[in-house]
Amino acid sequence: MASNQKTVIVTGASQGIGAGVVKAFLARDYDVVGTARSATKSKELSVSDHLALIDGDIGEFETAQKVAELAIKKFGSIDAVVANAGIFLVKPFTEYTAGDFRALVSTNLAGLFTSHSLRQTDAGTEDRRQHRGITAALVDNPIAGHTRFLFYDH
Repeated sequence: MASNQKTVIVTGASQGIGAGVVKAFLARDYDVVGTARSATKSKELSVSDHLALIDGDIGEFETAQKVAELAIKKFGSIDAVVANAGIFLVKPFTEYTAGDFRALVSTNLAGLFTSHSLRQTDAGTEDRRQHRGITAALVDNPIAGHTRFLFYDH
């Protein structure tokens, strides 16, 4: 059922910062679609009339499509995307395996691009300049201890 409220998608929503971002948007009367590999098993979030959770790897375009379809079907629009999904491996880069590297690139880089594509899904339903996105992914934080957020506006 469509709502007159604004709708935001949050990636990496199952725990930590992502779950906190979801709660902050809900507290401000947004409809939220939260996604993560195990979003539906989150101990910090529960599905409600204003919160939909969907499992999936945001590094895969098919997941992004399913997330966008859910947002439009349940809430009627996508007004903002918070690209929070990211992974960090606590070991020297020289010790990364091929699987480690694939996981990092899939989530931290491909996930950023698929998150961006979410906003394009319903671009025909309203003025594209109204779409907003925020990323806090680890790909944007190359130096430990330094936080950087990227806000983009179309």
